[in-house]
Amino acid sequence: MKPKEFIAGLADAMQVESTELATVDRALAKQGLRQLARGRFHPDITLKEGVQLVCAWARATNLTQAADEVRRLELCVMPTDGLADSTLNEVVDPFGATLKDLSDSNILDAVTRLARQLGEKNYPDQKVSVTIEKNGPAEIFYGGLFDTKRLVFEDLPEKFEFKSPATVTVSVTIHGPVLKWIYDATEGHDAKA
Repeated sequence: MKPKEFIAGLADAMQVESTELATVDRALAKQGLRQLARGRFHPDITLKEGVQLVCAWARATNLTQAADEVRRLELCVMPTDGLADSTLNEVVDPFGATLKDLSDSNILDAVTRLARQLGEKNYPDQKVSVTIEKNGPAEIFYGGLFDTKRLVFEDLPEKFEFKSPATVTVSVTIHGPVLKWIYDATEGHDAKA
């Protein structure tokens, strides 16, 4: 799907203004995080680019600096200190991967894998969400109403900072159906139509 159509469709799926996503898309393209058009050739958005766009939008406090957020999200990893090998070898259903596989990935890689699993109908999209804190950690929630599990991905700290107890945090949740839409628009049946 071409970038303009992708952004319009994603904005509709997310129920946000397309101008917000277009601003993020331009910021990513300017920094080489998305393929640019060459003459009359406009490359389709890839699954990875779609995931980067939505995650950068969710994390950015300033949409024109979304490329910086992609770089920070690339540093968000899942801490596994203290986990036993048996725990690391457990398969996490929504990803079709072990905890060890996921711990070797950053949040963008994990969400891309998750979107592919949802798109290929290997896990119900209604049972998944990604919550990204503005300038903070990201969490992936999965499971049912009474057995919800979560994976936390944290930034590798550049420096230690104390947060004031009165600090307000803002988080954005990206629901599974949006991730499935991104898959469908890039690699699924909508992309092939």
